[in-house]
Amino acid sequence: MNPAAPAVLALTLLAGGALAGCAGSGAPARPSRGAAGPAPAGGAPTGRTGGQAAAQAGKAAPSAGCGRQAAASTGRHSFGGRSYLLTLPQGGDRTPAPLIVDLHGLRSNGFQQALYGRLANAGPARGFVVAEPEGGPGRRGWKLPGMADGAADIAYVAALLDHLERTLCVDRRGEFAAGFSNGAGLSAALVCGLPGRLAGIAPVAGLNLARPCAGARPATIVAFHGTTDPIVPYGGGEPFGGDRRQVPDWMRPLSGSFALPPVAALAGRWARTFGCRATARDAPGPSVAHLARTGCRGGARVELYSVTGGGHTWPGSMPIGLGTTTGQIDATRLILDAFSRTRAVGR
Repeated sequence: MNPAAPAVLALTLLAGGALAGCAGSGAPARPSRGAAGPAPAGGAPTGRTGGQAAAQAGKAAPSAGCGRQAAASTGRHSFGGRSYLLTLPQGGDRTPAPLIVDLHGLRSNGFQQALYGRLANAGPARGFVVAEPEGGPGRRGWKLPGMADGAADIAYVAALLDHLERTLCVDRRGEFAAGFSNGAGLSAALVCGLPGRLAGIAPVAGLNLARPCAGARPATIVAFHGTTDPIVPYGGGEPFGGDRRQVPDWMRPLSGSFALPPVAALAGRWARTFGCRATARDAPGPSVAHLARTGCRGGARVELYSVTGGGHTWPGSMPIGLGTTTGQIDATRLILDAFSRTRAVGR
């Protein structure tokens, strides 16, 4: 097996060409970075092991893989007919570690997502196990509710989580999903698709690709979206600027309606679904608005970082994607901060 973590570290500076698929379609232009200049260093190591991260947020729930030698190591593995990249924290095989499933965008792959989102590097440094699976064979993307066989990838992620619980020592109360674009949509769909299983999700440029369901079990949501995203529109409407030729046949909605709801309105729907009682606003950067809804059932939070003028990009990452990449916030660090203080209730 080829170790994933050294590859991420070694290739990050060379990833421009390799990341052509991350934005969704074709080879994206290289936009300029936001006015804040270079991105802050995201997810800096804190020296915490997985157990220490879990202790910060509450007592861990050890998985079946605890108490035995780990059956997997950092590198590429196969499960259920697909491959996935796995990156483990140093020395964390005997203590339950929180787990992030990190989902790539349309026409991308797990390796590109590891480079672009940087969770495979920053996550283990903060005690997280990070897995980056591949989309379904022949489609390089994720099925979502409303598509034909729309529950297929929800079922796959559930089975992958079961597999990782058996083969690694993970905290069953500390399982999370993050994703970019189409992968962000799947991360949001998992809240209803796997009720009560995930402690939190982090959709980047894709919160509005999946909608809340009645009676959804609460999970912390920390979402990021650019207001001028040309692929998944912040204000709602059809993806890809209405160019339906960009939508693969397997992704077409059964209803025939391509319209997406506005991101801010959908974040409000999640907050109402979770019974959130308080709202706070701040501006972590000149072009970034942060809306946090708290007091939700189970201690969950719903947070939205709206980047004025931001494109279809991952805030704080390399300037690859469609539109401007802001350096005023680092989504990777903010995701890990949120996940470090969050655990699921009732697992």
